[in-house]
Amino acid sequence: MAQRSEWKPWPSYGLRLGRNLYTLRRMRGLTQEQLASLSDVSRNSISNIERNLNNAGTATDPHLSIVYRLARALDVPPAALLPGGDHPVADICSAEKVGISIRWPESGDDLRPFRRTFAQQGSGPRYEDEPPLGEVGLPQVVDEPGRKTSGPKGIEGRGPVTE
Repeated sequence: MAQRSEWKPWPSYGLRLGRNLYTLRRMRGLTQEQLASLSDVSRNSISNIERNLNNAGTATDPHLSIVYRLARALDVPPAALLPGGDHPVADICSAEKVGISIRWPESGDDLRPFRRTFAQQGSGPRYEDEPPLGEVGLPQVVDEPGRKTSGPKGIEGRGPVTE
């Protein structure tokens, strides 16, 4: 079986992919180890992609599933990682900074670093300004008007609970 030759423009695209990944990982305040844990992609693979160099000494060429796992872990559209993701493919990839013209990032909120506990444990709210899980708009439980209790007598504004 003939060996597949490397697509000649790929090294420039691989380099931009690696720079995009590095920039977005650092923007989120993550180490390679933390991103590996969040994405289920090995730290070595992340390092190889960021450096655009694999163990054989050639440009990295990650599977599309890896790109999507990294995008999900970074909470970005996959196109934010893809070099030239909003342009027709050319003979060489532009060295433009991270970002795409498909309206991402839409606002400063898209560029926030992750909450430290999320980066370390992979659970809970991703960002500092998000309330902890379970505290979003929960109704208060009351047993008489104006008096809050922990018992399941009634939910404020909804009338009594029938058993």
